[in-house]
Amino acid sequence: MRKILVICSIFLSVSLFAQQEPLFTQYYVNDMAINPAISGSKTYNSLTMLTRQQWLGFEGAPLSTNISYHGALNNRSAMGGYLMFDKATPALQANLHLNYAYHVPLNYDKVNLSFGLGAKVMYYNLDFNKEDFPPGVDPAFSASSYDKTLGDASAGTYLYGRNFYLGVSATNLFQSTFNPAIGSSPTSNKVFKNYYGTGGYRFYIMNKDWQLEPSFLLRKMALHKNVTDITTRIIYIENTWGGLTYRTDGTLAFGFGFAKNNMHFSYSYDHTFVGDIMQYTYGTHEIGIAFRIETLASQRHIGFWDY
Repeated sequence: MRKILVICSIFLSVSLFAQQEPLFTQYYVNDMAINPAISGSKTYNSLTMLTRQQWLGFEGAPLSTNISYHGALNNRSAMGGYLMFDKATPALQANLHLNYAYHVPLNYDKVNLSFGLGAKVMYYNLDFNKEDFPPGVDPAFSASSYDKTLGDASAGTYLYGRNFYLGVSATNLFQSTFNPAIGSSPTSNKVFKNYYGTGGYRFYIMNKDWQLEPSFLLRKMALHKNVTDITTRIIYIENTWGGLTYRTDGTLAFGFGFAKNNMHFSYSYDHTFVGDIMQYTYGTHEIGIAFRIETLASQRHIGFWDY
């Protein structure tokens, strides 16, 4: 019973009050899902699949999956998109997001600046069983399923070169509303704007086979404290890596990745050391599979990242 109360309180605070999008620890693997301007910034087209099982040990714990693809259309324009599925009983959310990016060469050491816009369709479902309700009548819920489909948009900019990147983006620009507020509810049931800042730099160490990459992801979310991921990865010949992430909400994560031909596999494990939930969960697992697809357009594109 205590586990149920803990998970319900967390779900209610995140889903009902903030309507936040699911977040992944491996932002460096699937960065286009954070910033539409990243679309087409690689020297290959990227097909990435990430699955995140959160709070292992809880029945009905959040399960998130993101499938994304992006690549160059010509030497300046690029497109991308992703399909996201997030299940956290009793809620389900699915997003289809399409991006367009335009890349401008700055003619300085092959540095480029890109601008991106994204449009998405969101499906939201809340389905309580009758036995899940406490005694009495609550006007905020009913025993029937609630469904809603919305549209919204995102935008971002991205500065990148051979060994660095820096980007800012915002999602849910229109702050669409899932459902009108009930009675004197303190919230409007809006999909609040989320702001992201990302940055990273690669240093050669030992020789040009080994690189050190410190990076960060800053998330500014409505009704929540800002959360920052600070990650350090050691990369060997562009394809094999290991790293640690510290999240300012009290979470520590480690991850690794390796490649075989044009396919790349990655894994990360998170564990939180703050709050009551740490006593009841076995951590969060995240698995990724990515494919590098070379096309004539990507080879001519102005992107310079090799990873």
